[in-house]
Amino acid sequence: MSRFPLVRETNDAQLQSMYKEMVGMGMVGAIPGKPFNGFTSMGERPDLMSGFWEFTKGAIVGGTLPPTVKQMVCMTIAMQNNCRYCTVAHTGALQAMGVPDEVIKSCAADPELSEVPPPQRAMILFALKLARDPQSLSDEDFKNLRSFGLSDGEIMELIMVSTWATAINIWTDASQVPVDGQEEG
Repeated sequence: MSRFPLVRETNDAQLQSMYKEMVGMGMVGAIPGKPFNGFTSMGERPDLMSGFWEFTKGAIVGGTLPPTVKQMVCMTIAMQNNCRYCTVAHTGALQAMGVPDEVIKSCAADPELSEVPPPQRAMILFALKLARDPQSLSDEDFKNLRSFGLSDGEIMELIMVSTWATAINIWTDASQVPVDGQEEG
């Protein structure tokens, strides 16, 4: 059971505006027309949610990296962190995007990511290393990403995706956010 209420209905104009934007961008959970529980669980504090939503739009919704790569990074970090909510949400996103099951399974359970194409594998491994121990990143790690053609801006974006994934894992685990569609009566 969530430690904070899932605020789906509100008279707060700021919250209504964010929810409308989220729904318009397809950021919906199991309830049609309502945002993911990971967001509605922040509804008590629209001021805090606003900052996180802006971060989400910049790191996850926008940018230049392919959405599938971002979702693979998020799902793999969620698996590493044992975050059930995020694992389910990002696995569902990958399935909805048409990512092959063998690639999803490789991200979830294969430390070598053998079914993931080399450029995406390099990005995911970089993001995992960053999420585990950012001080362990070396110049060689950055050089490896550049060898796959990533620009400095794309590497910065990848760092932000990893940071976002880690933050949402912490939020949903600490708050005990229920998986969308699995809320208790």
